[in-house]
Amino acid sequence: MRSPAQRKRALTGRLVAVTAWVAGLALLYGLLGGREEAGVELGAAAAQRGYYVNDATLTEMGPDGRPRVVVHAAMIEQQPADESVQLSELELDYNTKDFGTWHVTAFEGRMPADRKSILLYGDVTIKGAAARETAVIRSERFTYEIDDGVVYTADPVAVRFGPHVLNARGLRAELNAGTLRLESDVNGRFVP
Repeated sequence: MRSPAQRKRALTGRLVAVTAWVAGLALLYGLLGGREEAGVELGAAAAQRGYYVNDATLTEMGPDGRPRVVVHAAMIEQQPADESVQLSELELDYNTKDFGTWHVTAFEGRMPADRKSILLYGDVTIKGAAARETAVIRSERFTYEIDDGVVYTADPVAVRFGPHVLNARGLRAELNAGTLRLESDVNGRFVP
């Protein structure tokens, strides 16, 4: 006759063996069963997509070791056909030495294969550092040159300085220099 401790060890051993056997069968069924998961793309759809990231933050460091450019997007997806990258619901912070952080938001963005610019479109807003009384710039489309810290558009644009608004067609802003140039059809209203 076995002691209670021996019976407990034997029962535990059998229980572990049965559990391992069931897990092994489940694994074998999963491997041989050819199960189809809703989250797995097969065929042409999978071949057309590069990397895909949700709720991502990308940070480029400057030579001083501090963040220079920080991009947050709800979705980032590489397009293998042209090696471009699509971004949606993006926020971009560009840090300058003398003029603080510029904050950019847009519904969509596209980074061409050369990775030197980001094309921003869909209610694009650019705001200067909160500590300074800076402009809030709005347009439907901008191009942001990453290395030079330059933002430009040929589209209609509105620039707000506190209660004052300037409207124009076309703009070029050099974020590192803190300068902004309106191109044409400039009109504005300055409320005292």
